[in-house]
Formats: sequence, C-alpha cells, structure tokens
Amino acid sequence: MTWYGKQSVEVIGVLAVVLSLLLLAYEVRQANRIALVNTEFELRGQFQETNLALLSNPDMMDFLLRMRTSGVPLEGPDEIRAIIWTYLNLNVWVATALAYESGVATEQTYHNILDNIESAIARSSPEMRQIWRASINSFPSLKGTQVFQHANDVLARYEIAKSG
Repeated sequence: MTWYGKQSVEVIGVLAVVLSLLLLAYEVRQANRIALVNTEFELRGQFQETNLALLSNPDMMDFLLRMRTSGVPLEGPDEIRAIIWTYLNLNVWVATALAYESGVATEQTYHNILDNIESAIARSSPEMRQIWRASINSFPSLKGTQVFQHANDVLARYEIAKSG
C-alpha cells in the first residue's frame, strides 16, 4: 500500500470514529429526552390517579373537607386517613425532587411540586397541619432534602401566622 493509500485509510477511519461518536451523542440525547418525558408522564399520572380515586369515593371527599375545616378533630379513621394522605403526598414530592435532581424531570415540574406543597399545607386546617408536621418528622433521613425543608418552612409560616 502506498503512503497516500495508507493516509486515506487512516483519514476514513478517523472520520468513521468521529461520525460514530456523533451518532452516539445524538442517541444519548434522544434517550435522555425520552426518559424525561416518561418521568413527567408518570409523575403527573400519579396525581391523576389519586384525583380520580378521590372523585369516585364520596367518603374521601367528605374527609378532604374535614381535613380543611378548622376545629374538626381528626381522630380514629380520619387520623389514619390523614396520615396516609400525608405519606402519599410526601412520597410523590420526594420522588419528583429525586427525578429533578437526577435530570429526568424538568425545573417546571419541580417548581410545581413546591407550589403543591404550599397549596396542600395552606388548605389544611390547623389540626391537619399538626399531622403534616408529625408525618414530616417521621422521616428524619429526609430532613435535609429541599422538599422537606420547603414543607417545614411552609408549616412554620402558618404556625407563626396562627400565633401572631
């Protein structure tokens, strides 16, 4: 093989490697986009399933009203429902934050969760806020997460407003 022939083969080889790397980069970007969309659909689907289940259950609708009504004690079955309600929300919030931190959820979705925390706690009665506080405190390993810090900040604001 001549010197020019050898150089031509090497140039073709280098171009093939570069094109392969470009194709690989494109495929990785596409896979990341697909993962992002799938995660977004899954997170939103969790909220939709919960909302549909609530709408189809009159007892839960009544419970949600009691959960928002100040002066209504949450005892017995209502207390258990309230604890489960907080755990359900806390799990979705933590999962969303983890997805965001891992790059498979958008910043908008993360901020929607922060808004959801604010809204859920704001609409709660003082009795329900006590259950929120107890539920949050029952996960000490998550105390340092931004989601739990935000929830604690929201609770603190409403506790200060109540006492002030």
